[in-house]
Amino acid sequence: MSIDLFPKKPAVSAEQSQQVKDWLYEILQIDRQTVISLSQLQCQDSGCPPIQTAIAVMTSPHRVIRIHKAIPDIAYTDVVQAIAANTNNQKES
Repeated sequence: MSIDLFPKKPAVSAEQSQQVKDWLYEILQIDRQTVISLSQLQCQDSGCPPIQTAIAVMTSPHRVIRIHKAIPDIAYTDVVQAIAANTNNQKES
């Protein structure tokens, strides 16, 4: 059995990226002029899938949200849960 140290990042269509951004605008209730950046990265944490999505929301202060899935696999509920977890982590800081 071989281990893929550099997993391929799934191809992402513009529609898939825009769908995730639309959900973020809706859930966070932010202006559509606010820049949102999505990046698929290798996940280095133990026990997480090989690809995670890092989301930068350029509000003031800016927010970074991580979802342990590739962009094509993200569902609305994943975004809701990630935002809730991010909000809880910020309150604890």
